[in-house]
Formats: sequence, C-alpha cells, structure tokens
Amino acid sequence: MTTEISPPVQAARPAVDIYIVGTGITPGLHLTRETEAALRSSNEVLYVDKSFGIEELLRTYCSNLTDLHKSCYAEGHSRLDAYRSMASVVVNAALAHPPITFALYGHPLVYSLPPFIVVAAAEAIGLNVKILPGVSSLDTLFVDLRFDPCTNGVQMYEATDILLRQRPLQSDVPCFIWQIGAVESRLYSTAPSSPARFARIKEYLLKFYPQDHRMIAVYSSSMPLVPSILTEFTLNTIEDVAAELHQGVTVFIPPVEYREISDTSILTDMDNTVHLKQVTIGALS
Repeated sequence: MTTEISPPVQAARPAVDIYIVGTGITPGLHLTRETEAALRSSNEVLYVDKSFGIEELLRTYCSNLTDLHKSCYAEGHSRLDAYRSMASVVVNAALAHPPITFALYGHPLVYSLPPFIVVAAAEAIGLNVKILPGVSSLDTLFVDLRFDPCTNGVQMYEATDILLRQRPLQSDVPCFIWQIGAVESRLYSTAPSSPARFARIKEYLLKFYPQDHRMIAVYSSSMPLVPSILTEFTLNTIEDVAAELHQGVTVFIPPVEYREISDTSILTDMDNTVHLKQVTIGALS
C-alpha cells in the first residue's frame, strides 16, 4: 500500500504586490483614504520623503519602514543611479514579503522616475502593481497662486529640458518651470545654487520675456501652520534670488499679454440656442 504525499500548499499571492502611493505635500493632511488603506495592508513601507514627522506618521500605519532617501542618495552621485537602486530595493521587498508600499512625496508619478522603473521591472517578472494618486505640488501651486489653468491654458517644462531641447515658449500662455534649482545637473546635491547656475536659463528666457517681466518662485508649504513662500523676481534680478531658487521651488511666469480672440463666429455661437440644437441631440426640445 502506498501513501500519496500531497504537494505543499502554496500561499496565495496577494492581489497587489506593490502599492505606489503619494504622501502629498503636507503628508499629515494629504494622505488619501485609499493610500491609508494600502499602508495598513503592507508588510513594509519603503518611502522617499523628507517631510517633518514623516517617519512617525508612516509608523502609525506600518511598523516596518525603510527610508530610501537615506540609503540611496549620495552627495555628488548620479540621481539616475539612486533611482535604479530604489527600484531594486522595492522590487526585492515585494518578492520577499508582499504586499509592500512604495511611498513618495507629492503625487507618485509627478516628476518622479523611480515608480516607472519599478513598474517596468514588476511587469517583467509578473508582480502586480497598483498606483494610487496623491496631492502633487501642481495642486498646491494652483492654490498658492489662485490660478485656474483653464482660463488661458498652461505650459509646463522641466528647467534643464527647456535648455536641452530648446523648447519654444508661448509668452501669452502661463508657464510653470519645474526643478529650476537642479537645472543643468543630474547629480544629487544639497548644496545651494550660486547665481552662475541660472545664467544660461536666464539667457534663454530672455528670448521670450522682457527682462523686467515679473515671475514668482513658489515653495508650497509642507507643514500645516507654515505659509507657502512666494518670491517675486525678474530676469534682471534672478541672480539676487539664487538662494531662494532651491530644488523645492517651481517658477511661475505669467503671460506677457493675452491672446485676442481670432474666430468671432465661435464666440457668437457660444450663446446661440440655434447652434446648440445643431450640435446636440434633443437639447431644448
């Protein structure tokens, strides 16, 4: 008589191996409920966020924390190498004890390369990834500036990319320039910028904007009782505010002038009931 040996029961893999979430700009207030649920369900939270009190906050959801900022960044080293290192640590953690959460400051996909590296690696080896939205610095910029992007449109560029690709700027459209404090370098550094750092981007912007055109450097608050910092300057005075143009700042450039309406027939049709009937089915019937 032979005895059949049953194969060992394999533990079912979770529906999600890796959550990728944003902690918002003010993490204590900006965590969404679905992000909180992901954090609570995770066996480890790996995070990139230097906000005050972030470790204590995340520990209320998960006791197993890994600070990727401390372990992956090094002064004067390539940020791309740091991003690859982060992604490797995240994927290995997901293989070892899923589910895990990869938490990043702001919105996880806004000016953030590591999540895309994680997603590509996870898809290649069959891990399930779920990305949850967060409050980004773009959201807080709209509030800090009292700005509606639908009124005159908006154009947004990363500072170094403007120079690399010689991006044409429309001076009649509001413009955001991201990461001006890191312009011209892919190396990680916490050192303040010298005025010389902004010479080339100043020269390029002068092709589209007058030298006395008002611009605003915006640093959105990351703490509930601390106001955001808005620093006004012009291209003439950009060297004088070099210390304020750090890596957490986004520059807002208002339009030089507003574009006039070209197609007046559409302007007339906008309030015309006959036109509404022509472009809809059953309106005003």
